[in-house]
Amino acid sequence: MDAKGPSIQHDASISSVSLDQSAPRHLRAVKKGELDLDSLQQWIGEFLNEKGEDIYRVKGVLAIAHAEERFVIHGVHMLIEAEYGEPWGKHEARESKLVFIGKGLDRAALVQGFNACIAGPELNRAKIERLRFKLHDLVECNMGGDYWVRGQVVQLLYRDELMAQGKVAPYQIELENGELIWAPSDHECVIRAAAMAAA
Repeated sequence: MDAKGPSIQHDASISSVSLDQSAPRHLRAVKKGELDLDSLQQWIGEFLNEKGEDIYRVKGVLAIAHAEERFVIHGVHMLIEAEYGEPWGKHEARESKLVFIGKGLDRAALVQGFNACIAGPELNRAKIERLRFKLHDLVECNMGGDYWVRGQVVQLLYRDELMAQGKVAPYQIELENGELIWAPSDHECVIRAAAMAAA
């Protein structure tokens, strides 16, 4: 370094926040537990829409509920790449680590957002409260284009082994012909209230 050169000014507003489930208990700010994929994607998306210009880097390796592989995130500003990577080891602790580097980071808000994504009964209750339909509601499911089929909701927050890693469907539906299907999302273009039959 040139001692005669101009002094370097560091911006004190730039910092990093590490959310590490494997940190020692007295240093760990976040709770333990696998993450709910839908909640995680919603939180990260909303955070970057609001603060993306001030976020220089986001990187992490995350343990997602109902996923056998690590979920790897890389991001610069508002651009995020996320994909499943190597499988977790059979006896390996499934713990997440997520690091943010940016300007004016609110550590407490990041910890709160991360903790709100931890899968479990509390999060499931909150997700069920936000669903438009309840058990036994009569609905119509879009089977493609303008083809709708009537059915009844038989399970909330449905998951089976044929679904993509981390995916939990809002509803399982039994159609009038007895076939069981699941709705990929809780949107009006996918599932709607059944039209009442004319008297």
